[in-house]
Amino acid sequence: MVTKAQLEAEVADLRRQLAEHSSAQTGASASNGDKQADPHKSISDGIVESLDEWSTQLEEVMTELEEFPHKRPVLFALGIFTLGYLLGRSR
Repeated sequence: MVTKAQLEAEVADLRRQLAEHSSAQTGASASNGDKQADPHKSISDGIVESLDEWSTQLEEVMTELEEFPHKRPVLFALGIFTLGYLLGRSR
């Protein structure tokens, strides 16, 4: 059985750890506050990164489309023929 004194000692230790943890977080948030003075800057950085990723993916797709006729000429010709047929029938 745990005594009242042991429980009080454990509670005091937990309070001390909580105080240390909260003071460490306060110090860390103060140093981060200097880095993130402008919240819009971080949002714009995220948008720029997203656009860079999108641009990279678009370039990869365009490269694949440019190489497709050379890699699979029969399939490309069949696709062009089918597209022309469908466009001709749509009138």
